[in-house]
Amino acid sequence: MLVLIWLWVRWEGTLGTLAGWLVLLAVIVLVIDTIIQFAQWQTTRFAITDQRVAYQSGFFHRRGVSIPLNRVNNVNFHQNLIARMLNNGVVIIESAGETGDSVFENIPEPEHVRNVIFAQVEADEVADSKRNAADLRDAIQGTSLTTPPPAPSTTDRLQQLTDLRDRGLVTPEEFEVKRQEILGDL
Repeated sequence: MLVLIWLWVRWEGTLGTLAGWLVLLAVIVLVIDTIIQFAQWQTTRFAITDQRVAYQSGFFHRRGVSIPLNRVNNVNFHQNLIARMLNNGVVIIESAGETGDSVFENIPEPEHVRNVIFAQVEADEVADSKRNAADLRDAIQGTSLTTPPPAPSTTDRLQQLTDLRDRGLVTPEEFEVKRQEILGDL
């Protein structure tokens, strides 16, 4: 662009006019690109929760990524000189899954973001290690293993036994043995 400005100033006539138009076109493209990049930056959301890393970006074309913490394998970042002056950079999350690496651009304080993700991943692993299969089953069923279901009452047990006898599923002898057993539990 500096060469075009130099040519515009130095050349006269048609070549100078052409260089001037090219300079004007380059400035217009630069301004439009800056506006688009600013809009993109303003519409970018990056969040780290206790369960996932979430990213949304875009003004006209939205895109979003959500990575569960238990899928994160590694987190890298990089910054060039200008990005370091602006305190932003690129964060790359390597995750288990179909997509592999996820690249997030223009992330403020990328080194801090990497450290926060690692801390959340570690906290998630600690929480997972404290859970066990019984706790998960209880959470699904809404019950606790420490309190067994109440035993049926003697009356209920006798009624069930009578129903079995009436349907012909137990013999009169089996009925009497089991009835004596139930009554003996009193």
